[in-house]
Amino acid sequence: MNFELEYIAKVCGGRLSESTDGKRRVTGFYSDSRTPEHDKLFLALRGERVDGNNFVAPLLEKGFCALTDRADNLKFVGDCIYVPDVRTALQQLAAHYRNTVLNYTPIIGITGSVGKTTTKDMVAVALSAERTVHKTLGNSNSQIGLPQTILATPESVDCAVVELGMSMPGEMIKIAECARPAFSIITNIGYSHIENLGTREAIRDEKLKISAFSGYHSYLILNGDEPLLRDYTYENNETFFVSFDDDSCKGYAKNVIETSNGVDFTAVIAGKEVTVSLNVKGKHFVMNSLFALAAAYLLDVDLQKAANALSSYQSDGKRQFIYESEGHTVISDCYNASPESMKASLSVLSSYKGRRIAVLGDMLELGNESVKLHRSVGSYVDGNADILITYGEMAKYIAESCNIKDIYSFEKDNAEELKSFLKSFVKDGDIVLYKASNGMNLGRVIV
Repeated sequence: MNFELEYIAKVCGGRLSESTDGKRRVTGFYSDSRTPEHDKLFLALRGERVDGNNFVAPLLEKGFCALTDRADNLKFVGDCIYVPDVRTALQQLAAHYRNTVLNYTPIIGITGSVGKTTTKDMVAVALSAERTVHKTLGNSNSQIGLPQTILATPESVDCAVVELGMSMPGEMIKIAECARPAFSIITNIGYSHIENLGTREAIRDEKLKISAFSGYHSYLILNGDEPLLRDYTYENNETFFVSFDDDSCKGYAKNVIETSNGVDFTAVIAGKEVTVSLNVKGKHFVMNSLFALAAAYLLDVDLQKAANALSSYQSDGKRQFIYESEGHTVISDCYNASPESMKASLSVLSSYKGRRIAVLGDMLELGNESVKLHRSVGSYVDGNADILITYGEMAKYIAESCNIKDIYSFEKDNAEELKSFLKSFVKDGDIVLYKASNGMNLGRVIV
């Protein structure tokens, strides 16, 4: 984007301060006042602990510009736009940009309880075989992050791949209007955020709102192995189901073989077979690849070229990052956790030879289902790990339904004790999986 301040004010229904240079142009946004940029607009966001409006005056004094929803900030000298709500204004501007500058740009939107970021990255890799692609950086999929991703999409690209996240009712519809994806991927319906939405059916209904503004000739690319999606009646969108092995779906896999480097398989997309060799471990990556190939097919990208491109995919370093550390193997997967992703990570651990140690922390935001869902993971530890180490209050319930002999438990407040234990316990040749919700900060104990 490259907009004048007076244009932004007009689109968002805002008001310029008397001293504002309305012709000043900005090319983006930032919300951390400690890293200001002259060509970007400061978003004075109201957080739980910090109100960005408190930093507007000193930023204006230094020549930076700001978007604020505190009318008092208009009295300060400098370039300032007042709007009723900063978050809403950002979303309005993104929706406007999508409907004007990006009106003819195909956007692929991705949501789901597990695997959004991996699928987003794989879709971008596959499409890049023949298209110029802009994608969400990291997992900027929120009410703030998604609009900024849309506004950062150059008009010159062939397509954009964006991630849409939600944790509360009503959130998806707001960012779906910003993205208006022509192709919407729902990776699965799990238990993440069930504390806020109540049931898996409610989670599904919220995620399906990703296509609320997609219009005609749009596609939903869906997980055909998920009954809540497969058995649902779709009226306004074309559907393209993919499955791990169900050949009644338009996309599926066959001849899946785990190798020392990753996974090889044959993908069948709308009747056409292509060979895929992934350099990441875990059969769950097969589904991510099928979503990517389905998107490539619908955007007329050569399927074998797309499949070949997928061989270059690597983890972003936060999700299932595998590396050697002082003689043992580390599987670091501490960014997020749900029962589904816990089981996927344990399946990766099980593929290694050596003493397999699972360090598992709490899965958060599971509400009244938390105890039951932690126990469900415990039965999956059997056969996939030789030793279980739990970290946190809820993770203890994983141990309750686990039958392996060697189990150790640590409280959340005892991170240093856990790290000290691991330093003395882990031996050369061990494989250690670290998996927990991001809020547990399990990464600090990795050795």
